Amino acid sequence: MLNFTLLYPGFKSKCVTFSYDDGVIEDQKLIEIFNKYHMKGTFNLNYGHSGDPKIRLDKDGKEIDCGHLILEDYVSLYQNHEIANHTYNHPHLEDISYEEQFEEYKRGKEALEKVFGRKVYGAAYPYGSYNADTMRVQKEQDVEYDRTVRSSYDFTLPYDWLLWNPTIHHRDPQIWEYINKFYQSKQELALLYIWGHAYEFAIDHNFALMDDICKDLSEHDDVCNMTNHEVYEYVHAAARVYHRFEAFHNPSDLDVYLKVDGKNILVPARGEVPYGSK
Repeated sequence: MLNFTLLYPGFKSKCVTFSYDDGVIEDQKLIEIFNKYHMKGTFNLNYGHSGDPKIRLDKDGKEIDCGHLILEDYVSLYQNHEIANHTYNHPHLEDISYEEQFEEYKRGKEALEKVFGRKVYGAAYPYGSYNADTMRVQKEQDVEYDRTVRSSYDFTLPYDWLLWNPTIHHRDPQIWEYINKFYQSKQELALLYIWGHAYEFAIDHNFALMDDICKDLSEHDDVCNMTNHEVYEYVHAAARVYHRFEAFHNPSDLDVYLKVDGKNILVPARGEVPYGSK
């Protein structure tokens, strides 16, 4: 059987994805940075807290406004980014019943889809909490993926997409160490997954950190950027590609990118590409 290497769209060997929670005022500045470098992020929102005020203390002990955006007023802000579910009210899921968890996921998704006018595919666990009931709820509601808060410190794809561990939080003191390790990685479909909350940049007075991260990543030609759902969708499409009868076949609805014998090959959606000796 012919061996080949899977690549990301554009024949990129690596991908970075971002995930930010809660839909707070500081998302405006974060998205400004993402847009500046043509980066896309996944934003996990709680409709039940839309417009709620929140004051936090910054690193100097001064009060800063970390309130939740009124989502109906900021639909255009998120237009180039993915919207994901963070439940309706952001509860500790392990402390509530199966029925309550079901409603949290259902109401959260339905409200976001109504406001933004598009489908919501995935989620992020509030407080990183879940239990067996949560897994059952997600499977019954066809949640594609759910992000944890546990850093993996690696660049592998998740074994279980409903327990998707990010690589690292942006506040982690090892952030640049792992970005540089990511550049050096030879792993197939290497994925750098950065997460956090936009208000943390305001608390730490360091939005410049994300500006530097995005600038650095954008200058590496072998790195692409995708939302969480785009990663999920592409990886599942790529996994379906096979070589048979002297051709690569792609039964999925997405183009898939390969490297074979040092050559880049694009296998079109629902198509095939001849390759091999007769």
